[in-house]
Amino acid sequence: MRLKRVGRFGTTGALVAGALGASIVVTPSSASAESAWECYGTQVKRCATVWWDETADTYRARAKITDVAGGGSYQVKVTNVKLQRFSIASGWVTMRTAKDGDGWHGTEDLAGTSSVNPCNWPRQTFGVVATFSWRGTGSGEKTWRPNNSWGFACD
Repeated sequence: MRLKRVGRFGTTGALVAGALGASIVVTPSSASAESAWECYGTQVKRCATVWWDETADTYRARAKITDVAGGGSYQVKVTNVKLQRFSIASGWVTMRTAKDGDGWHGTEDLAGTSSVNPCNWPRQTFGVVATFSWRGTGSGEKTWRPNNSWGFACD
């Protein structure tokens, strides 16, 4: 089944989707923003996205953490990456998980889940959540989800 359109749900449509817990922006299937990273942090940048494979029409969760040049000197790791779907009846439901136990890295760590066909859940949106850790000048750990979700409209 081919996808007819891709939706990326961000802060723009807050009034429309307030009841769903997500905001809505619909973009055409050719949009490259679908796999754009959502990031935050200054000395340690934490990023996550629901990655769209255009060829296979599938989604997977990806997360990365980077020690930013010019900040403190940190070792970094990302673990427990989850691809989740949101339904009104159940809230966030985990579809795929990647534990990623490869340890600490000098400048960057990247992890991702296996893929799902989003058309199996045509009226649901997808999100990512991951645990980011850093140690060095200061240490920390944060489980974080971008303030948006992703969705498809299938044929």
